[in-house]
Formats: sequence, structure tokens, C-alpha cells
Amino acid sequence: MASNGSPQTPSQTQVLIAGAGPVGAFTALILARNGIEVTLVEANADIDSSPRAMAFQPCALAEMVEAGIYDEMLEHSVKNAVISWWRAGLGAEKKHVATIATTEGHEPFLTGLNCAQSVVTRLLLSHLEKEPAATIHFGHRVVDVVAEADAKYVVVTLQRTASESSDKTLKIMAGWLVGADGGRSTVRAAADIGFEGFTWAKEEFVATNVFYPFEKYNYTNRNFIIDPVHWAIVGKISNEGLWRVAYGTRPGLTEAQIRAELPEHYKYILPGPGTDYRVEQVNKYRPHQRCAETFRKGRILLVGDAAHLNNPIGGLGLTTGILDAGPMARALTAVIQRGAPESLLDRWSELRRKSWWEQTNRQSIEFKRIAQQGGYGLDPNGIWDLDEVAEKHGMTPHIAHATPDMREKDEALYEALKVPANQKAARSRVWGLALPPDWMADFEDDAVVERRRKLRPE
Repeated sequence: MASNGSPQTPSQTQVLIAGAGPVGAFTALILARNGIEVTLVEANADIDSSPRAMAFQPCALAEMVEAGIYDEMLEHSVKNAVISWWRAGLGAEKKHVATIATTEGHEPFLTGLNCAQSVVTRLLLSHLEKEPAATIHFGHRVVDVVAEADAKYVVVTLQRTASESSDKTLKIMAGWLVGADGGRSTVRAAADIGFEGFTWAKEEFVATNVFYPFEKYNYTNRNFIIDPVHWAIVGKISNEGLWRVAYGTRPGLTEAQIRAELPEHYKYILPGPGTDYRVEQVNKYRPHQRCAETFRKGRILLVGDAAHLNNPIGGLGLTTGILDAGPMARALTAVIQRGAPESLLDRWSELRRKSWWEQTNRQSIEFKRIAQQGGYGLDPNGIWDLDEVAEKHGMTPHIAHATPDMREKDEALYEALKVPANQKAARSRVWGLALPPDWMADFEDDAVVERRRKLRPE
């Protein structure tokens, strides 16, 4: 397996994938297992280990089952993702509001899982390394893309970021180029594909990895802390006691400022005394709600954060990316190997965009509104205000529903979630993020489609 500036970097390949995060690695694995020659390149010198996504919904786990890696992923995960809602407060003032288990679907999996993005990526790459059709190259950044109209290939220029050689650039001729290179995707920009939507202009999010005995105080392994100022997401990352605490802050803070303000935020978020915690990592980022105007342009395809971004409250981002990757890789395999029309990829793009706008985007904004009490809670930074900033950034249509009467709606929701039938309905909604199991049935075996269907709730 070639990597890190190896001279074995090919001059041509059937599929070139930019971005070796979990979505890019998952795409590459499915293609390689189907005998497609795939080259996976990553700008960084190693897997990104910063605090990033960690929540996998059952619909994404169905993809892992189909790929045959679910059991191994389970070994590295926090199982039985039970979600609890709490009101923020000092120490014992935190009040439990509701709890909902994510037990939905059928064997071999039943629940959502928590697993750090870096752990999943390493697992996927360990499988990809065994595939003779795949090569992996870290320290290779996409810097230019030339895709002539009607051409049967894309010319991609790579820069060796980790090489000491004077020859730092090389060109690869790829039959297909997949952009899995994140929210600032070079592939998307080079293809001149618009990125519609907006950025939450008045806030930034902070993700911290911390050791603290949350379970001692009855926190489940996924928790929403409800408060207009001290809202938070608290999730257990590993079985060794590492937790993720994510919350909001004003834009522009340095890491030193963030760390200095941590105690003030933590005292409203952490249960019990809220002391004697150990912070391992801190990462800040800007939340967005954006979607590419198309996920396919000629021989260029977009998946994951390169195709769409949503705020992380609700844990839908990585799940949505995996749900892009599996169907696209299978469709591309059908086009390359089985004579399926390229219009199948257009259909995939249309369905995935529709799912993002109608499901991921709406659900993630609503999760955010509930956590922040948008429309009726104290909002000192005006995050939910219908003002000039909201108008300028195109936010108004997406936040106009955050009105004072949402208080009554939210309280009714918490009461409704005490009823098992309502919990089941809430769990089932997340499956709307996935494509129908038979969306490309004309190009798949009936048994494959039926097995996929049986993984879903009735």
C-alpha cells in the first residue's frame, strides 16, 4: 500500500477520491471491493484526530452492515445510544426533561452508536489497505482540476505536501473524481459548483474532549442540555471514559480565550460539582447550513461535507455523509462495470439533495432551535433574530418559525416523548435521511435489495 509521498502514486486511475476522512474512505472501500481501481488522496500527513463527529444513527449503521464492517466497528463504539434532555443549571439544579432510546431497526444492529470519527477512519483504512485495487496517499493535496466537456477523464494536479523533493506536483488522469475533501472542498470550488445556504454568523461552536464521571450523575451516552446561553451536547466517545462536550460561544475567540472561559460554561453543563475534569482536546468551528447546487457535474461527484454542511446538534452530519457514500459508490460501480447509464448518478444527486434539504437541514435546525430555546429564550447574541444579519446571510426563511409560541410546542414535545409510541415515531423519522432501499433496483440483485429493506424499521 503506497502512502505519504511514495513514488508509486499512479499517473491514471479509474476513480480518484480526494479526502481520506470516514466518508472518503468508506466510498473507496466499497469501490475497491467491487474491483474498481481507486486512488485515495489526503492533504494531511495523517488521520485528523481533532474533536469531530462521533454520532452514527441506525440508518448509517445499515450501510456498515451492508459493507460487512459493522461488527468490528461495534467493538470500538459506545453502544446503545440513549438520548436524554436536560435543562442547564448550576450543579444539582440541572433538571431531567426526557429520555429516548435509539433502539430501532432489526438485527444485527438495534441502536445508534457513538464512535470517534478518527477511530472509524482508521478502521476503514485498515480494510482498504488490504484491497489490491486501492492505493492510499497521505500528504497529497488537490490543487487543480481540469474537466473538459464530454471528456472521459478528469486531469487532477496534486501537490505533495509532505515531500522534500523538488518535484512537488504531479498529475493524475482519473476516469472519475470524487470530492470528499470537506466543507472547504477544493474539488467543489474547482468544478465551480455553488454552495447554497448560510453560515450562522453570530456564533461559533466549541468541541472539547474531556474526562469526567457523567454517568455517576445519570447522564446517558448522548445528552442535550437545553438553555439559550449554556446549551450543550454531551456524548460519551469511548468506553475508557472520554466524553465530548460541545457548546456555543461568540465568534473570534482564540484557543487560549476558549480555555480560559471553559469553567464558566462547564459549571452549567457538567452535572455534580463540575470540577476535577480533565480536558484532552479543544476545537472550534463555524456552524453552517449549506448544500452544493449539484452533487454531480460531469465526471466529478461530491459526498459528505464537500456536498453539504449542517450544524452538529442532533448528530446528523456524518450519518448523512455515509448515506451519500454507500449509494453513490454502488451506483458508480454499476455505471463502470454493468453498463448502467450515467443518468443514474444524476438521479442519486437529485435524491440526496432532496433528502438533505427536506430532512437533514430541517431536522438539524430544529434540534438547534430546541436546544437553544430559539424564539422564546434569552438570546443575548440575537442568534434567532429576524434582523439585517439574518436577511444578509439568507437565514430568514430557515429561522422564521422560531417564535414565542415554540415554548408551548417544546414543552408538549417533552411530554410526548414519555410515551413509547411517540419515541418510536421520533426514531423512525431519522430514516428519512436514507434513500429508498430499491432506488437503483434495476441494477442490483433482488436479494441485495431485499436484505437492505429488512434492515429498516417496519
